[in-house]
Amino acid sequence: MTRLNQITHRLKAEQIDALLIFDANNITYLSGFTGHAATALVLAGQAYLLTDYRYFEQAKDQCSSFNVVCRDRVNQSLAALIQALLEKHAVNKLGFEANHISHGVWVDMMQNWPQVSCLPTVRWIEDLRYIKDQGELQSMQLAANIADQALGELLTRIQPGITERELAIELEHQMALLGSEQPSFSTIMLAAERSALPHGVPGDKALQNGDLLLIDFGAVINGYHSDMTRTFVLGEADAKQKEIYQTVYNAQQAAMDAFNHEVSGEMLYQQAQKVLNQSQYAQYQGEGLGHGVGMDLHEFPFIGQGCELTIKKHCVVTIEPGIYIPGWGGVRIEDDVYLTDNGLQSLTQFPRELIEL
Repeated sequence: MTRLNQITHRLKAEQIDALLIFDANNITYLSGFTGHAATALVLAGQAYLLTDYRYFEQAKDQCSSFNVVCRDRVNQSLAALIQALLEKHAVNKLGFEANHISHGVWVDMMQNWPQVSCLPTVRWIEDLRYIKDQGELQSMQLAANIADQALGELLTRIQPGITERELAIELEHQMALLGSEQPSFSTIMLAAERSALPHGVPGDKALQNGDLLLIDFGAVINGYHSDMTRTFVLGEADAKQKEIYQTVYNAQQAAMDAFNHEVSGEMLYQQAQKVLNQSQYAQYQGEGLGHGVGMDLHEFPFIGQGCELTIKKHCVVTIEPGIYIPGWGGVRIEDDVYLTDNGLQSLTQFPRELIEL
């Protein structure tokens, strides 16, 4: 069953006439359209992609399963165009993406479509995106390979005196040279005590011997993200750095060892937390353990306390325990993994053991 057919099947099952889709990645997932300024309307028998002159030809090329409609932005509002289609197909019950709608669009819906019952839907398409097909896994593997290679190249350029910002720029440059469409997100490159900032911004801090260096980054291929963190020491690591690194490593390994086809996100979190709680640094552990990744950097599920969802085959998630001590520094190790029939597979392959630069 195609992705689009799965949505039309759910419409029939829930007795909803149509689904209005706003999220760009959800539209891409269903239609193949990779441009901007688009809205999709899916009915039981057909689907529409609404855009304007800037993307009309692109949409026609990419969306063979959709009727592509070019809106005249000067003379027709989006709400008016949707209303015309709703009337054409006698839509009485309209589902819409509750998590991807602005207040302005909501007001338009309420004012312009009084004859339509608008029903909020949550995660209809995200639930399909949760499990990756082979094409998606291949794209994510290519993105992870690029990140692995770029990091290897970066390590040859790290020396005392270079700044966080210079290294972040160089890492993103290396990924671009290797074919990444863009960075997965703004690279996190933090040295010394600044590595205790889980999502800090690279600055003009110059590296010195003995510094921790935390690098969190990723590449993008065909719209699919990778996400990896490694922590290094410039020069020889001291006893505390080694101890904390090994604790985080052991926590990540405990979660990875717990993967099976019946494990929940909370169970994975508990395995990592057990290791961290047994250390003297338990109070400095990060909240949660990881998240889904794919077309969005952060996708369902979010692995931590209360995540009762079973991690299914081919759901790609990050496993990223960390310890962050203000005024001293932090250590995080993160990999992208998924279950197969033969066990756990890691997309990210860069060595996880502590490397002294």
